[in-house]
Amino acid sequence: MEILIVGILLVALMVYASTKIKRTATEAFEQERIETADYIVEKPEGFLNVLHPNSLLELDIYSRDFGVDHAASFRMAKAELRRYKGWTVEQAVDAVGEAVKVNSTLSEVIDGKKYRVIEAESVEKGAGFRELYKLAEKEGDVYELKLQILEDANEELNQKADRMCASFEIK
Repeated sequence: MEILIVGILLVALMVYASTKIKRTATEAFEQERIETADYIVEKPEGFLNVLHPNSLLELDIYSRDFGVDHAASFRMAKAELRRYKGWTVEQAVDAVGEAVKVNSTLSEVIDGKKYRVIEAESVEKGAGFRELYKLAEKEGDVYELKLQILEDANEELNQKADRMCASFEIK
């Protein structure tokens, strides 16, 4: 009888823990406004914000889903924010142009701050990507938001990436 009671308690505890873990995982992929002292960006639903990115990244976000076939080792989309100390936007634009095939460049001004938005394409390990860059200069540093979307991604995912890029602002 005691074994039965202990067993029931153990099962109840496992069900509670499992439910809690599932709820937390679901919440992590919900839409979120990420705001720091330096920038603001809107993470769309279906993306996860890595809380402790590697030391080279200010921000590391990736989609829940992976590619298929030859692109199965890649996330459908990811976003990275880097800060380049002592750079200018022009230097960053040149660096992007050397790394990928640039399709278009756009200048925009938001709240008096100047941004450069670059749309490009690249190939990595046989997988094609659409890339978006949004560059902004602040106090002698350049912030580069880079979004990389698999070319096989659906229209909804591409729209989410476009909205995330558009939402990025420096303070």
